[in-house]
Amino acid sequence: MAALSSIDVLRVSRPCMWFVLIWFYLWPTGGIWELFTSSSFYLGLLTSTFPFNLLMFGMNDMFDFDVDQLHERKGGFVFGARSSKKQLAELPFLIAISNAVPLAVMLAITGKLTPLLWAGGFLFCNLLYNVPPMSLARKGPWELPCVLIGVSCVTAFSCAVNDLPLPSIGAWLYHWMVMARGQLHGEIIDIDDDTRVGKNTTAVKIGKHLSHKLMLSLTVGTCVVSYVLLKSRLLAAYYVVDILLAQIITNHDSEKTLVIFKMQSLIGIPFLGFFPASLGLALTWEYLRLLLSAGQHQGMLESSYAWSGIGWP
Repeated sequence: MAALSSIDVLRVSRPCMWFVLIWFYLWPTGGIWELFTSSSFYLGLLTSTFPFNLLMFGMNDMFDFDVDQLHERKGGFVFGARSSKKQLAELPFLIAISNAVPLAVMLAITGKLTPLLWAGGFLFCNLLYNVPPMSLARKGPWELPCVLIGVSCVTAFSCAVNDLPLPSIGAWLYHWMVMARGQLHGEIIDIDDDTRVGKNTTAVKIGKHLSHKLMLSLTVGTCVVSYVLLKSRLLAAYYVVDILLAQIITNHDSEKTLVIFKMQSLIGIPFLGFFPASLGLALTWEYLRLLLSAGQHQGMLESSYAWSGIGWP
């Protein structure tokens, strides 16, 4: 294969998945409208798009070459490029440059070192997740806390960039549970390929049935946190519907899952209007993941209810 083209590099960063890290940057800023006049806010947001995603997904592609050869979905803007080993060898330099430039500019403009420390934490989590001898992505269940700490570094990065306090424990718990079930959903999708190459994720170790049960438990937990700690009856109601539709899907054939999916989508739309700030963006994130999951894995809806999310690769 030829060297990586600019389009190939963009595919590696999976632009259709940028919304995950963008959201983890944005959610602590909800309702603080004066940030929209801050240049550092936009520079941090920019860093959370292509640079951070190229780091996260590019590093994963380098160390998941074996299992990626089995993934038919590879080759697009959602699940990344299908690259040769020679092409992947170009990524470390591109990752370093794409992240060093905006972070250096941020340091020059703001004089703040703390955002760089959190960006370093994000890098460290990705190293632990992917690079031997740790390779936590292949040593379930340790990949789950690694993922949660990694995305939390992006939120802490946002707080440092924008001089914000860290969010409440309820907000953290909500996002951790949503991200954990999203990670499990992705692992269930990949469980057969991961098993073939010996990638021992949590889903591989405990099996599909227990993975589904764990996802359901996380959804129930998210519902409880939404109601008790976030004081949001509407958000809690959203997850009640989520749970009920999940049970319906497990008792219907795949032809009916598309109808159920459309119903759930229509239910989600009004929520977006009621929550234009923090919680509204949370549901926008859920809705986007629902669309991506259903579009790419319609056959998985019956067994793992696809709106449960997308985690790290």
